[in-house]
Amino acid sequence: MRIGDVLAGGRNVLKITTGKVIAHRLSILPLLVLLLSSCLQEQGNGIEGTGAVTPPPAQGGLSMTTTRAAHTATILADGRVLIAGGLANGFLSTATAEVYDPSTGKFSPTGVMAAARARHVATRLADGRVLVAGGENQAASLVGAEIYDPAAGSFSPTGNMISSGSVASALLLADGRVFVGQDGNAEIYDPGTGSFTLTGPYTSSAVQVDTAVLLPNGTVLMVGCAAQCTVGTTEIYDPKADSFSPTGPRLAWDTVSTGTLLTDGTVLFVEGNDSGLPDDVEIYAPASGTFAHSGNTAEVHEFSTATRRADGTVLIAGGQMAGGNGNPAVEVYEPASGTFIPAATLSVGRHEHTATLLPDGTVLIAGGFSAWPSPTASAEIYK
Repeated sequence: MRIGDVLAGGRNVLKITTGKVIAHRLSILPLLVLLLSSCLQEQGNGIEGTGAVTPPPAQGGLSMTTTRAAHTATILADGRVLIAGGLANGFLSTATAEVYDPSTGKFSPTGVMAAARARHVATRLADGRVLVAGGENQAASLVGAEIYDPAAGSFSPTGNMISSGSVASALLLADGRVFVGQDGNAEIYDPGTGSFTLTGPYTSSAVQVDTAVLLPNGTVLMVGCAAQCTVGTTEIYDPKADSFSPTGPRLAWDTVSTGTLLTDGTVLFVEGNDSGLPDDVEIYAPASGTFAHSGNTAEVHEFSTATRRADGTVLIAGGQMAGGNGNPAVEVYEPASGTFIPAATLSVGRHEHTATLLPDGTVLIAGGFSAWPSPTASAEIYK
């Protein structure tokens, strides 16, 4: 549970986790400087301490045109990134949007959404346009949806969702429709008609959806919790049958921060907890429909991001620390060994930020809450 949810009238559980802050001391001794420089030059990919980030604006780095957290970032067909909505200063939702162009390394404003929204979902459609749906505006749930046209650089309204449950995931299905997972029930958006329809009901009652992952066979794995989040839920949605069926069960009921499809078809889940300790990790195997515990992260990564890179490793970045400040910790999950390896830290600690894999294999990390309760406009590139 995000601290901002309570302040903005969100769900009724306040979850504050603690993290670790590691102080890095720099020596002025010339010999040590030379040794450190030599070590850094010898670092390669995939080992402890690897990775690099461009610094934030104060150090000459990237900056969005607007401070924002709990926004969306969607890769466009031409490689640019659409950044939309989010919470600005004072927990006010914004309707502004901007586009990051990797060829210039700059952000520029684009069309304004019809509605200010945060904690919404955004999905690129098969024709290259982007569906933006749901979310909240000053704690009020939204049912409206709109379409962003990259060619025109503008938003236009489309059909409304049927229910106003908190949305968690929007996934493009094989047939071009969009699965929208939300608390209480799921919906399907049809770009051909511009309308939403309810799916068949969940197998569990009063489900709170954390995230959903599209599996290689075209079905959707949805995870969350039920019964005031005292039990974890896992269900499979079959688009052809328009129905849900149980799978799993999960081994824990903790809030799922991220779900990532691995190259072998299994799914990596990083799950936050109330203890302030490193997160639990589970692996779901679609072939057997079972979950297996896979150790813990090295750091606290609640409300972090997870990005699968071209080599199959997963970059876990940021998270929420005690008091709501952002965690700068980054680690890389190595599927071959099933281990998490610490990597270069973010220039700015953040949670409720976005991470987008760019065409050149780098990752754009933008916005989020840094020094609580203020969102940041800073962005950085992780290489």
